[in-house]
Amino acid sequence: MAKKEVEEVVEQRPYITIDDVQISVDELPEEARGIFGRLQRLNQKKANIVLDLEEIQAGINFFSNRIVDIVNEDKAPAINGEGKKESSSKSDKDSE
Repeated sequence: MAKKEVEEVVEQRPYITIDDVQISVDELPEEARGIFGRLQRLNQKKANIVLDLEEIQAGINFFSNRIVDIVNEDKAPAINGEGKKESSSKSDKDSE
């Protein structure tokens, strides 16, 4: 007969550390539990805002780099089919 493994699930309850002592939310007075809930919501909002800021910065970096690439492409000299640079100015022969 095969042995069944029993997994012990340890439920971790939220806690707050006050004066180096971990206090479970369940042990807090009612008013403190409400404040703790607000702290949790505010921390989640902060985490979401940080992620949003990282995404915004990535977008700013992308578009800034894209502008630089476009400007640099316009400055690059055109190359004809033979691998020689084409000049947009008249040659010395044309100016005579």
